Amino acid sequence: MPDSIKTTRIALVVAAGLAFATAALFAFIFITGAVIVGLGSESAGLLGSALLGATGLFIAVGLAGFGVAELFVASGIAKGKPWARFAGIALAVVTLIAVPVGTVLGFIALLGLLGRDAHDWFGGPGAARTAPRVPPATV
Repeated sequence: MPDSIKTTRIALVVAAGLAFATAALFAFIFITGAVIVGLGSESAGLLGSALLGATGLFIAVGLAGFGVAELFVASGIAKGKPWARFAGIALAVVTLIAVPVGTVLGFIALLGLLGRDAHDWFGGPGAARTAPRVPPATV
């Protein structure tokens, strides 16, 4: 596997880890907020508590799903699956939005997926996917 492809795979795995961490943080913050809002004695606070908790869980599940998708695509990239290149480009573009760390990780992933090594690794038209030739050692 070329180094640029390895770097791309690592960038997607790191982005997935950050997505999982962010999902856990959102779930904790929103559920804690919902409990605090729900502690009030007014019945109107119960609606706010339910909406706050549901919003947080919705965001957390979405972020966790994005993390799972990044891990799945990183696995496909490691195996040289052609679909993984296009899915990786799409995920990298979306990751660019997460300033500043996601922007860097998305940029790194795009560099690897749009480079010459990617064309060879994923078997573009006329590309032969072979291991690099190593000359025999002479003694």
